[in-house]
Amino acid sequence: MSYKQEIHISDMTTFKSCRRLWYFSSMLQRGLEPNVPYAPFFSGRAIHYCLEQYYGDLSPKPMHDYLERFLTHEMAQVQALDLWPMEEQMFDEQITLIEGMLEHYVLWVSSNRDQLWSDDNLEFISLETEFSVPLLTPTGRRSNRVYLAGRFDGLVRRKDNGTYWIWETKTAAAPKRLQATLDNSEQSGAYIYAAQQLIGENISGVLYNILRKKVPALPRVLKNGTLSQAQDQDTTPALYLDAIKEQHPDEAQDPQWIMDNYGAFLQALMDRQSEKPFFLRIPIRRTSQEIGRMSERIWQVALEMTRPSTACYTNASWTTCGNCRFKGPCLAWEAGADVETILSREYRPRRPWDSLTGIEEEESNGSTYVAN
Repeated sequence: MSYKQEIHISDMTTFKSCRRLWYFSSMLQRGLEPNVPYAPFFSGRAIHYCLEQYYGDLSPKPMHDYLERFLTHEMAQVQALDLWPMEEQMFDEQITLIEGMLEHYVLWVSSNRDQLWSDDNLEFISLETEFSVPLLTPTGRRSNRVYLAGRFDGLVRRKDNGTYWIWETKTAAAPKRLQATLDNSEQSGAYIYAAQQLIGENISGVLYNILRKKVPALPRVLKNGTLSQAQDQDTTPALYLDAIKEQHPDEAQDPQWIMDNYGAFLQALMDRQSEKPFFLRIPIRRTSQEIGRMSERIWQVALEMTRPSTACYTNASWTTCGNCRFKGPCLAWEAGADVETILSREYRPRRPWDSLTGIEEEESNGSTYVAN
């Protein structure tokens, strides 16, 4: 008797990078997560929730309002844990980072309204869209057992040409480095494959909305009252222009005055953004041939993931083990120690693949919320 099993693209990525990590964390296996939330996941959840609310609100509120709502709920769970002072400091630093990232994201959006991929040229059709669609077998038949499942952050339509795009937000310490991986990423192909089955429309690609995990520096003010034009200032053209208007409220009424006094530095900042941006929007397309080959690969890996006899060995390397959330039990496994005691004390059952809108669901029906 066959039964439905759902494969998530992020779970598949973990499986291919380290089967031991997949064994501990996958909902297909042990389905565990650390008791203390991982800081990058915490900030990612906050950013995703705030942007979902911002783009889903007919009259968008200040980002601070959405973040406060998220923190009221999320920090209640964090504070219930017995945190070390260092862990408490880590969360305080993450909250400061999130506040700054969101504040400058709104400033960046408002200063790029004439761009091809600007908010003004996008119609948000849906947000936080969950999917579960059958994978195709090598013979082209739809499987009745193995499904591709997950959630895309949104679906948008370009106003200028009517094409549909999946909207996917990412946070990264180095956006350009992330951008370099997108051409080979299976996520975009998987999402396009799923969305076309889900809505019955041609999907042109995935629009990645990338935020750098850093707050732009405030421009320095010199003793003579002008703004520093030192090249070591890691800031954005929009923030620097705002600082000009604040520091020179009268003179800044004249665009030519700004160009004469700060034009060269503003241009240098814009040039620098191409190499070290704080925000990026990158469209990634996939041909039908690419999606077909990707579907075949996912099918092959899915068979391994759902096979009871699949071995769950470790893939030890400096790239996978350094910040692994399951390093402790993995080392105990290798040493022949009591792995189960570590898991019972330091880990908890991972909650299912859920929606950021769970905050609203919990307020209405008491269900549990933790974003993935």
